[in-house]
Amino acid sequence: MSFDSQKREEIRKYILRKIALNDKELIAKSMDSFGMSVTSVKRYLKEFVEQEVIIPQPDRACGYCLAEHVVDERVSLERPQEEDRVYDSLIRGNLTKCNTNAMRIWQYACSEMLNNAIEHSRGGNIRIIISTNALYSRIIIADDGVGVFQTLLEYMVEHGWEHPRVEDALLELYKGKFTSDTSRHSGEGIFFSSKAVDEFAIWSDDRIYRGGYGIGAETTEHRLLAYASRMQKLGTMVMMTLENETSRNLSEVFDMYTDMEEGFIRTKIPIKETCLTGEPVARSQARRICNRLNEFREIILDFERVEVMGQGFADEIFRVYASANPQVMLHPVNMAAEVERMIRHVTRGCMPENVRMEKRR
Repeated sequence: MSFDSQKREEIRKYILRKIALNDKELIAKSMDSFGMSVTSVKRYLKEFVEQEVIIPQPDRACGYCLAEHVVDERVSLERPQEEDRVYDSLIRGNLTKCNTNAMRIWQYACSEMLNNAIEHSRGGNIRIIISTNALYSRIIIADDGVGVFQTLLEYMVEHGWEHPRVEDALLELYKGKFTSDTSRHSGEGIFFSSKAVDEFAIWSDDRIYRGGYGIGAETTEHRLLAYASRMQKLGTMVMMTLENETSRNLSEVFDMYTDMEEGFIRTKIPIKETCLTGEPVARSQARRICNRLNEFREIILDFERVEVMGQGFADEIFRVYASANPQVMLHPVNMAAEVERMIRHVTRGCMPENVRMEKRR
């Protein structure tokens, strides 16, 4: 059976994705999906090996891995650096497999993260690792400075936060519009970069902040991370992954949270990740979430994985804050039955007009 060029490209991408996923049924699924013989599938695999697109690897379930091209660069901050020139000279040329959409996303995200390292890290060096294969590109930008979370905590102490913790800094990152240098930055870089790429992660001290397009943000804590950071003299490390031929436009990411005339007006807060106890129960938790919300026009409150919500928490946000700030739209989403019931309970049958309820999951 012969296929046209479009179908052959579809088959190629399918096989490569199965290899990336290490699917042990790679050959069988390829045969079933495209009506091919085992000989035809193996012919594709043989061509990939000859083209050095994949590498035989017997210890993997599928028998192969994607061939990676890795470039490791160093940038000294002993003299002034400009992020656009660093991107042009060290990164752009290594992304030859990327389409126009991917290149625009990479230019934005890398420029933002490089600027953070250059202007905020207080470090002396930046390390950039670019890894590319037939499907994806991954870029790591690491500095040896004080660490992003420590920098934000210092800013919070200086500007009136009482006894801030790392969790408080993370909450403000989730919201966006938060920076340690308001005179020169808008606090949008991490927020939008983390939503433009497929996978995004920041590692600093004992925390990893994760996100990505269509991926709920989350934070991981582990003492070994802090130990590893000190051993490697690591301040902040950012890792970003993006499909080489992404169909996503950078503009559609901005359109999700911005207005042409008013700018950054909408944000999304993952409730599970922003509550210290894991469950939203206390008024103090709600007050931390409500801090700075009046800088936005619409707040999406994501209750994914939240099964229980305390009366005080719900009352503080959906009655007290909502009533005092009618200009701010509150949009709770992904609510379990108990969460929705509590919101209706605290509003006592008189839901504020600026609380827009989503249908229960």
